[in-house]
Amino acid sequence: MVKVSCFIFVARSDAMYLPETLPRLCQMIEKVNCKVEVVLDTTQPKGILGENLTQSQLSNITTILETIQKNHSFEIEYFSPDYLKEAKHLSKLHFGKPYGETHCFRGYPLLGSIRQFHKDDSDYVLHFDSDMLFHEAEGFSWIESGIELMEEHDDIVCVLPRGGPPTSNDYLFQGTTDYRIDKRRGIYLFKNFTSRHYLVHRKRFLELLPMKPIWLSWREPIKSILLGNGKMLCWETIVEYAINKSRYWRADLMTNQAWSLHPADRSGNFYKLLPKIVESINNDKFPDAQRGHFDLRLQDWESFLA
Repeated sequence: MVKVSCFIFVARSDAMYLPETLPRLCQMIEKVNCKVEVVLDTTQPKGILGENLTQSQLSNITTILETIQKNHSFEIEYFSPDYLKEAKHLSKLHFGKPYGETHCFRGYPLLGSIRQFHKDDSDYVLHFDSDMLFHEAEGFSWIESGIELMEEHDDIVCVLPRGGPPTSNDYLFQGTTDYRIDKRRGIYLFKNFTSRHYLVHRKRFLELLPMKPIWLSWREPIKSILLGNGKMLCWETIVEYAINKSRYWRADLMTNQAWSLHPADRSGNFYKLLPKIVESINNDKFPDAQRGHFDLRLQDWESFLA
């Protein structure tokens, strides 16, 4: 039996949607046998994430998590990545050099993302940002299907469910992102990566190390060396670069039994409609305009739920 470690990222800006999103994530994860850690980043984020999102008190987030914990099994880890020694140790493993940055330039946890792959000696690392929304049919597990796929095919390093509800011709609205359709295996193949949710074959992922850090400008690695606060690009961009240079693929399952949505909108109307959106997604009901789109189209949901 393979060993799976699951990590769900929670930030101080997540309080308003956690009661709706986290229980659903837990229900999906409970279909597989794995250890689940909810990792609460206790720091005050900088960058666009710190500037544009309302930050709650830690006590408020803790109360919400402990309430959800009464019905779902997970550990809570209060993570404060202000440990220069740990940051340099992990970044040396990951990047080949001991950098001190703990977050990317946008404020997303860089150190936390790296740490997941070195904390447990697991076969697979399962990760979710706590705002992610999923449909998964009863009796089906995209996580189990992803493990089966990677156990059978050694060219896959990462598996996700389909992005957005299905279109009639299996087309995905991916902008400029290239993808291939592998009908024989029933998957989409990508060379890019997302940090929002993933199931990763840990051993294959570690083969990609050390990865090349990517900076916002040529000045940033100098600032990193001198001051320890260089602006590094997001971890997912760095991983994408490594995958693109490797023989490995990210695979999204083509099955209609599971799909994911990312709600980028944080308006008041989003929070007002979120309970209905979650219920509708659970029942595999959605606006037709959402088909093939990974990012939640709030205006279409407003009309659909009116």
